[in-house]
Amino acid sequence: VKWQTGLNGGLVVANPIPEQFAMPEETINAAIDQAVAEAEEQGVIGKESTPFLLARVAELTGGDSLKSNIQLVFNNAILASEIAKEYQRLVG
Repeated sequence: VKWQTGLNGGLVVANPIPEQFAMPEETINAAIDQAVAEAEEQGVIGKESTPFLLARVAELTGGDSLKSNIQLVFNNAILASEIAKEYQRLVG
């Protein structure tokens, strides 16, 4: 619709993780909260934050968060390709 109407600017697409790969909300939230608290306690800041948090959350969830993140990236790639194909169809 954005391209059909000629609107300028960016595009934000929200694409949730497929339900079969989602972790229980209370499990992932508890792991994130603990990892953030540990990062603050250890003084982890800046560009070191993301790798620390991802690794710690993966540890706290027994690797389940990593499996979920991989599926989320895969699902995002599928959606991105669908958007690209549709865009190409519109602009020829």
